[in-house]
Parts: sequence; structure tokens; C-alpha cells
Amino acid sequence: MASLPFRMTFIQLHTSFRNSLEAAWLDHHLHHQQRIVSLRTSLPPLHDTSGFIINSCSQTQPSQGSRQLTVSAIVQEGTEEEAGNCNGNSALVSGSTSSPKADNANLIDDGSVVTTEDMNGPSAGGQSEVSAVKEQDVEIGTGEEGLWSIVIPTYNRLPILTQCLQALEEQVDYELGGIARYEVIVVDDGSTDGTVEFLLGRQAEAHEDDAHSGKPKPNGEISGRGGNYPELVVAGRKSFAAQQSRRFPHVKPVRQEHAGATKARNHGLKYASGAVIVFIDSDLVVTRSFLRAHGEALREAFREDGDDRAFTYGRVINTSNFKNPRSEKAKLTDYSAAFFATGNVAISRGRLMEAGKLLAPDVDGPFDAIFSEYGWEDLELGVRLKHMGARIKDAPDAVGYHWHPAFSVDQLPRLIEQEKQRGRNGVRFYQKHPTLYVRLMIQMTPFHELLWFVLTLGGLLNEKTLEPLLRQLEMKDMNQIAAALVSPILNWHTVQAVKEESKKLKVN
Repeated sequence: MASLPFRMTFIQLHTSFRNSLEAAWLDHHLHHQQRIVSLRTSLPPLHDTSGFIINSCSQTQPSQGSRQLTVSAIVQEGTEEEAGNCNGNSALVSGSTSSPKADNANLIDDGSVVTTEDMNGPSAGGQSEVSAVKEQDVEIGTGEEGLWSIVIPTYNRLPILTQCLQALEEQVDYELGGIARYEVIVVDDGSTDGTVEFLLGRQAEAHEDDAHSGKPKPNGEISGRGGNYPELVVAGRKSFAAQQSRRFPHVKPVRQEHAGATKARNHGLKYASGAVIVFIDSDLVVTRSFLRAHGEALREAFREDGDDRAFTYGRVINTSNFKNPRSEKAKLTDYSAAFFATGNVAISRGRLMEAGKLLAPDVDGPFDAIFSEYGWEDLELGVRLKHMGARIKDAPDAVGYHWHPAFSVDQLPRLIEQEKQRGRNGVRFYQKHPTLYVRLMIQMTPFHELLWFVLTLGGLLNEKTLEPLLRQLEMKDMNQIAAALVSPILNWHTVQAVKEESKKLKVN
């Protein structure tokens, strides 16, 4: 009993300390909002790679490595109501100039102007002039407090991307995780499947049930394009930019020439304004409490550490169920031992930028552009983050369902090429971090070479010799068994690519 006052004092101190940290977190995320001059608009901005954010109301120039962001608001001629609400038709702004002829158009990265007149006829209303441009500098070193930015690179994945974006629009109770608002930066990596047109509302809108109602074509493709997706059922040409903006109000589309996911993520970060960055892939469909779960986990980590060293890692459940990916149950094979991977992660923007500076002072972003092919760019960033003292905070309720088509023999050439790229990039990874840990990850060991040599009978079991059996299994809907048989073959190609690239680069 004598120790009771001491215990009570200890509990009071502990509670006071915990409450102070929580208050610091809330202050960190909900106050000191950046003041940006902007006008309301129903159109999402399109960002072009020349460095300007383009839409009918505003123009923004990225900071390009500095801690300042110039934001321009365009004031139109006409009534105050038109200027304040941006309901009138406005001319596009490219750089610092505007043209009334660019009315009803948006600028894509290569400088070409795309209009919707061919789909919906001439626009209603007259053309207008830009009468004034006002600029204000905004401090964005670590991002805007309370704002989260979700960065998603995509390449020819329109059907599943639609589900991905819809799931992000359905987020609930994210304020309970300390998130005031969020934005979704979709970086199109030179897609040829109509992704940009869709995001800008220029493509004929799919049926209300578009992402769930189609049946696969015989070849598993849409209009002859690559990708094993169910066909979308198109109802008509009635959806344009304003309607698409209402469907995806958080989305800010960005376009670049096809250069891979590494550059796409770096490019997207240039236009992300949030203090916290979330990375997911464009084939991930998240739960409605996804953001709340990440936010609550980060807030808890902040209370534990007193700083933002921790990043949250959500669960990823693999599925081939396109119609209802969130119905998939978690499996043992869904577990990942990666320290940092961009499939489902939330991290402080400041930590990311610090990790980027470890590459070079004037680096383009935190992801190393040396990884121009498939694989390892996110895990390599993870090694740098680990050296900086970053740690994982699990967010098991931040669940994402990673969709991929069921295995088919026709996928083999693409899968083999992907594994070869993974092997070559793996050697580059090892060059940067020559440790046993990296060797094991990229399978650059005699054990892995022997393992896949034995399981493929020295290469005798390969994609050609097994093709008849694989097709039989596919015809009987035994795709999972076929995929299991193919796994040693794919790993064999990975190990061979590692050996060849090691000899080429003279890496021991």
C-alpha cells in the first residue's frame, strides 16, 4: 500500500506524457494549414511534364527541388460569380500564356491539344480571356500539414485502375486518423489503353457497373490491347470532364512518356502536396477504412517515438477475382518479408526527401533512376531508409487486394521477360549495397542456383517442354497448379539473368 501514491504518480505522468504527444501529433497534422490562392473548379487538373499543372481555373509551377511552390490563380473576365465559382468557360494556360482558341481543351505532356468537340460537339458558351494572374509563394518543404497524397503509377491497367480509384473515393472516417483531406496523384506512364482520356472524362463512360459487368474476350484483351481484363460494357458517350471529376474528385492525373514505375513515382511526388505520402499500385483495391488505419497506426508510432521515423505497412492480399477482389481471404503466401515496398505503405514526405538526398543533392526523387527495368527500386529505397533509422509500424487493418489475372500460358513470354529484368536490376541493387542480405534477396548465391537447377532438371523442364501440360491444366481451370509448375522455371530465368548481368558488369 505504501507504493500506491508512487504508482498513481507514475500513471499520471505516463498519461500526461502520452496526451502531450497525441496533442503534438494533432497539432502536427491538423493546424498551420498552408494558404494557397485557388479558385473552385469541377475539373481535375492535368499535369504535364514541362512542369505546369493545367486546368481551366489554375496553373501551378512545381518547386523543382526548392522549398517554394508558386501557385497561380486565374481570374476570368465577367461577373464576380463566374470568377469566384469558375463556372464560365476559361482559356487554357500553358506556361504564362493563354489562348482563347484553347477553350474546351486540355494540354497533354507532349504539347498537343486534345478537345472533346468530336465527341460532344462544340462547347456551349463563348470563349473568355484571362484578365489577371496572381501568384503566391507557399512553403512546402515537408508538405501541407493534414493533407495526405496517394501516389499511383499506372501503365495500361484501366479496368482495374477504375476499381482502385473508386475504392479510394469511398474512404470513411479518415479524419479519425489525423487526416484532414487527401489527394490521389495518378501518374500515367504513357498508357495506350485510354487511361488519360478516361481520367479527363473524354472517353465514353462505361456502364454504371463497368468494372463488374463484363465477360473476358476469348483472347482476354480489350479492343486488341494488351492486358488480360474483362471487357468493359460501354453505355454511351455521355461522360466528360465535369462528370468524371464528380466521380473521382480526389484524383489529379499526371502524364509522362513511358519510362517505368521508378520515374513515374518520382514524377508524381513533384505534384504531391501532402505531408504524408502513400504508395500503392494501380491494381490494388483497398478497403473503406484503408486511410483511417494507416493514419491511426502512424499516430500511434508518433506517440511511441516522438518523431516521424516510422512508416506504416499495410496488408496485401493477392487475388485473381476481378469482379469482387475484396472477397478474397488472406493466405499464407500473401506474407511479405520486405522492409519497404510500394504496394501499400505510408511515410513522411520529409523522410522520403532525406532518403533521396543520400543518392545525390540534386536527385530527381527518392527512387533511384538506375532501376529503369522491373523490380527492386522500392526495396533499395528501403535499405537507405533503414540506414536512416526508419522503422516499420504494422497497419494490419490497412488492407489492399492486389489483383492479377489467373495464370495462362499466353502470359509466359511477359512473365519470363519480367523475371529477366528482375535479375538484371537485382545485380544493380547489389552493386549499390554489396551485402549478404541483398545477395539473398536477389538470389545471387550458389544455393539458389543449385535449387532451381535441380527443380528444373538442369533446365530440361522449361516453358517449351511444359507447354502442352500447362495448356491442359488451363483448359481444366487448374490455373493454380499450372502456376505452381511454372514458378521454378521463372526463378531459373531470374538466376540466369543474375549470372549474365554479373559477368557483364564484372560483379563478384
